[in-house]
Amino acid sequence: MIDAIQARLAAAQSVQGPKYHALRAAFMGAISSGDWTPGAKLPTEAELAQLLPYSLGTIQKAYGELVKSGLVVRSRGRGTFVAPVQRQMAEPWHCRFLADDGTILPIYPRLLGHAAAEKDARWPKLFGAQAKVIRLDRIISINREFELLSRFFAPHATAKPLLRLPRDKIETANFKAILLRDLGMPICRITQTIAVPNKKLWRRLAMRSPPHLLIEATAYTAEGTVAYFQEFFIPPNPRKLLFDSELRY
Repeated sequence: MIDAIQARLAAAQSVQGPKYHALRAAFMGAISSGDWTPGAKLPTEAELAQLLPYSLGTIQKAYGELVKSGLVVRSRGRGTFVAPVQRQMAEPWHCRFLADDGTILPIYPRLLGHAAAEKDARWPKLFGAQAKVIRLDRIISINREFELLSRFFAPHATAKPLLRLPRDKIETANFKAILLRDLGMPICRITQTIAVPNKKLWRRLAMRSPPHLLIEATAYTAEGTVAYFQEFFIPPNPRKLLFDSELRY
C-alpha cells in the first residue's frame, strides 16, 4: 500500500501548489486505479508521517481533502477506510465539463439532503403562489478534479418521485429522466443564465471555496409551465463547460 503511494509521489514531481496537493493526488490515483480498494483500511496519519517525506500536518490536510470529497471515510475507534465506489450520474444534462480530448468528464454526485425551500420571491413567479417548494442539495465531483454545488427546487408534487428513491439512487439520479418516467412530464425547454454569485454566502453553501460562477437553469414542460429550477455554484477550474441546445430523452 505504501509502495503504491511512494511510486506515485516520485512520478508527480510536477504537481504545483501546496505539498498536500501532490499527496492528495497520489492518494486519489491509488484509489481510482484500484491499488487501494473499497473497504481497505488506510494507514494512520502518524504511520504515514514516519514513512513518507511529509509532515504530519501535510498528511492530515491530504486525508481531510479525501474525506470531504467522499473518497475515504473515518470511523471513530476503527480508523480510515476507502469509501465504497462512487457512482457516476447517467446521461447528465448539466455540468458537462470537457476533457482535453473533447469528451465529457465523469460526474460523481453526493447527496447532502433535502428540505423545504426558504421563502423566496422567485417561487410564486415560477411555481405559483400556493406551491410548497422542496430543495434537494447535491455536491457534484467533476472527474474528482473539483466540486460544485447543485440545488434543485421543485413543487412537492413534482419532487415526490425523487424523495421516494433510496439515497444511493437519488444521489446519481437524472432528475429530468425520472420526471418523464414517473410523472409523464417531458422537459421540452431549459433556459440557462450565468451570473457572478454572491461570494459572501459560500460558507452557507457547503462549499470549500468561494464559487466563481452561478448557473441558473429553468426547466419547462410542453405546456409551458415550470417543472423545476436549479442553481449550480461552480468554483474556479480550467475546464470548458458544454452548453447544448438539443434536449434528449
